[in-house]
Amino acid sequence: MKRYRNRILLGILFLVFGIILIGFSAIDAIREYDTYNNRVRVIGTVEDTNYKTRTTLIKYTAEDGTTVNKELNIIDTSMNKGDEVVVYYHKDNPTQSFIKTQIIYVATFFGLGILFIIVFIIISCFVLKHILNDIKLIKTGKKINAKIESITINRTITRCPYKVVLSYTEGKKTYKFKYNSVWFNIKDVVDVYKVKTIPVYVANNYKKYYIDFTKLETLNN
Repeated sequence: MKRYRNRILLGILFLVFGIILIGFSAIDAIREYDTYNNRVRVIGTVEDTNYKTRTTLIKYTAEDGTTVNKELNIIDTSMNKGDEVVVYYHKDNPTQSFIKTQIIYVATFFGLGILFIIVFIIISCFVLKHILNDIKLIKTGKKINAKIESITINRTITRCPYKVVLSYTEGKKTYKFKYNSVWFNIKDVVDVYKVKTIPVYVANNYKKYYIDFTKLETLNN
């Protein structure tokens, strides 16, 4: 599991953001549900847009003659001061209202939340598939001891930065095995214990392989 923790953490981030977006959109939808069911449509005007506070002030008059000035916690670049805007207010409470842009925002956040959760599911399936393949290789693959060619720092990764390149020669053919994000300080372990080879489980064609870092990780602890 540790070898896939970067992907697992990425998946969890997508899941968390997805839940947050769906949660916020659900709260907004529930809050405006009664107003939506009892809505009255009128035309209002944009009184002011404040990009610093990201608020929009609208003004509208209800059917009973009540004039309402309401500040919305949204900014829509298509709305400018003096523009007309469609307002929906609660028939029994003219001050309780919303505009179409708010519905679009709620739907957008909900859609993004669903998308993030789908990405989490895809990443989870990807990781699970690789874990099952690793288990299969350990059980049915051929075990070889591959020579350590190099251990370098992978600058594109900060959490698991060590990149390992191994090689194994069988007859006249040499096979290369790489792992780009070792999750512990493998270089120090190799240097201290003078490690020359690492076990690798390979399929018959050598294209699929599993580098077994178990012993080296134990030495690192």
